[in-house]
Amino acid sequence: MTLVATVFGVRDGAAQNMAGPSSSQPKRVLMLFSEGKDVPGNIMLEQAVRAEMQKASTNRIEFLTEYLDASHFSDEGHLRVFEDYLGKKYSGQHLDLIVAFPSRDYLLAGALPDALFPEVPVVFVAINELEVPLAISKFGVTGIVQRYDIRGTLGLIMHLQPDTHRVVVIGGTSESDRAALGRIEEATRALEGIEFDFWTNRPGSELPAAVKTLPTGTVILMSSVQRDVTGQRFFLSQLAQTLAPAASVPVYVLGGWVLGSGAVGGAVIAPEDLGARTAQLALRILGGASPGKTPIEVATKGTPMVDWRALQRWGIKGSRVPADAIIRYRPETLWDQHKDLILISLSVLLAQAITIAGLLAQRQQRRRAEAEILNQRMELAHVTRVSTMGQLASALAHELNQPLGAILRNAEAAELFLQKEKPDLDEIRAILADIRKDDQRAGNVIDRMRSLLKRRSLESKSVDLGELLADTITLAQSDANARRVNLTLLIPSQLPAVRGDRVHLQQVLLNLILNGMDAMTDSPEEERLLTVRAETTKDKKVEIAVSDCGTGIPADKMKHLFEPFFTTKANGMGMGLPISQTIIEAHGGEIRGENSPGHGAVFRFTLPAIDP
Repeated sequence: MTLVATVFGVRDGAAQNMAGPSSSQPKRVLMLFSEGKDVPGNIMLEQAVRAEMQKASTNRIEFLTEYLDASHFSDEGHLRVFEDYLGKKYSGQHLDLIVAFPSRDYLLAGALPDALFPEVPVVFVAINELEVPLAISKFGVTGIVQRYDIRGTLGLIMHLQPDTHRVVVIGGTSESDRAALGRIEEATRALEGIEFDFWTNRPGSELPAAVKTLPTGTVILMSSVQRDVTGQRFFLSQLAQTLAPAASVPVYVLGGWVLGSGAVGGAVIAPEDLGARTAQLALRILGGASPGKTPIEVATKGTPMVDWRALQRWGIKGSRVPADAIIRYRPETLWDQHKDLILISLSVLLAQAITIAGLLAQRQQRRRAEAEILNQRMELAHVTRVSTMGQLASALAHELNQPLGAILRNAEAAELFLQKEKPDLDEIRAILADIRKDDQRAGNVIDRMRSLLKRRSLESKSVDLGELLADTITLAQSDANARRVNLTLLIPSQLPAVRGDRVHLQQVLLNLILNGMDAMTDSPEEERLLTVRAETTKDKKVEIAVSDCGTGIPADKMKHLFEPFFTTKANGMGMGLPISQTIIEAHGGEIRGENSPGHGAVFRFTLPAIDP
């Protein structure tokens, strides 16, 4: 279609288009299309332009769309009707920008907008091989002219099918079609050993039958086909949908909007990318840039793109697809559908596994450390018992001297009786019974000392608390006598048994008794009363309390009682109470110290009772 600018006259009211809107109004963009609204390429390009402008703009944009449909109505009269329609429809309407999509010529980008809206800036985008007319520069417009990436498509063909020796080029006869064929012919000169066959003189109706019989080693390259040799008009996407499924060889294309018709692919013009670039240019003009001072961009940019279904049909290995190529229509795997979720889940599982492993390692280390600490405390408990026995040494020596002295005296008396002519055998038997009793008494003292001095670990057995308390009192009685301490044991007739280690429990009790006696060193003799009391609590536990009548525990030292190496005694080690706490807690009980209501202190510890 060839028209001159003088065809258009400025319509009444066109000048009103530039009436400035208020700042609260949206930007109004009029989009003019040469073709109808059902052309796939235009649909994809329009959507890309809209999406990018709405995403990148800080203002609300209102889009208005009009279609010339020049493929079906190419006469000058129809163009006059379209011009008159636009002039009347937008008379008095404010427009901020015109975005034109010319396909067969540049009238929509220059002459028509200038005639109707001379003050409205214009941005156009065209996909063809035609040169931009010099006349368009006087209209002060800018835009993008996108060329086909023919060299890139031929390179992709050779990459995917290196055994190709013939390329059938299907093209049209329009001015734009011939320009595209000229560029293809120019690009073929760089390829040796490849035969190029240009099908430009065949009617479109004969092509489906012709492509069915092409031999192996041949591929089809579809160029621009706006009109065939008979003058019939075509849209490339529609022609490809007819030829690609029927062809006996793979079909390659130059436009991304054709992909999905059965063609393998090509270094195609991607509508999304072209639309985004056009939108960015449009936003620059909306932002105040002058179209007349913004150079028109002429670019050859192709995106390697293939149809996965076509690759499968022709047996083309996926390994031949270039790494930078986009693969369309490939069925999504579970990984493709839920990649982020899978990665997040794996990360969470890995983090949990590492955390669990770390916790297990810490738990193992803690158990080893606890076992080592317990072992060290048991060793220290043994040392403490030895130290305790050292404190009791003089009292125990006196305790042993009594039965040993009685044995000696009884033995001397027996010798005297035996020197008589008629010894009194009954008296001698009584003496021997006394010797046996004193010997057992001395042996019991030694056994108690040996059990306390023996190195041992905790042994859990049933322990008779009444017997344990009585034995401990007996062991400490001689020291109490030496210190002039009245040692008293108060227990009920029936005490439940507990489970634990007899020697260690005896050590705790003995330690508390000796501490109580030490606390009363400076007290008058008549006030040196130490009481050991045992009773059953309501929660099925046995409580043993050791109370003295000493000076009590200072308030500022109460919280430090069970800290290692803390002591209120001049010669104390500060380990008796911490070790006692360790032993009682190992038995599942508790120990605490407090001041008595009157004077003195009381230490209590509890142990779980065994159900009868």
